[in-house]
Amino acid sequence: MRNRVVLLAVTVVTLAAPAAARADVYVGPGIGVAFGNPSARGLADFVLDACWLYQEPIGLEMDTTYAPSFFSNQGPYGANSVTTVMWNVMVAARETGPRLPRGLHRGRTTRPYISGGLGLIHEATNAPAISRNDLGANLGVGVLATTASQLGLRADLRYYRDLVGGSEGNTTSIDFGSFHFWRASITVLFRF
Repeated sequence: MRNRVVLLAVTVVTLAAPAAARADVYVGPGIGVAFGNPSARGLADFVLDACWLYQEPIGLEMDTTYAPSFFSNQGPYGANSVTTVMWNVMVAARETGPRLPRGLHRGRTTRPYISGGLGLIHEATNAPAISRNDLGANLGVGVLATTASQLGLRADLRYYRDLVGGSEGNTTSIDFGSFHFWRASITVLFRF
């Protein structure tokens, strides 16, 4: 009888314990180009991405962009800029391939994803002198591809739009603003 109780207790604890969750952290610098806005010059943008992604499809991401000389006819390179910092939820395809012991990566992976969220859009120009921060939204699609050596590439296409708040009386609303653009980017990833 005692052996059955011990066996039953071990079985219940084993089944009730969550499976060991293993998440990958991806960090990487990249380069991109902004388009889809009449003011966008199409010059090089600088991108920094960091994401935390489980084997399961849900993860978190921070996407930053610095676009010097974003606005056309605004002086030399770097005279004006757009900077974005976005916090996103990411949904990616599951990893496939052999499973190795905890802490070791599985080798090559390719994971298409979609992500979106909210953050800050900062616009700065010299002529006229404007510097403003707006709440912004973004939505992106892309693919993460990594090798067995913890290096990889990320290709991303993302849409950004500012959200302009307004208030009338006792009500506050957030609407889509007029500033928007697309960004295509390639990022070199380091997987931890």
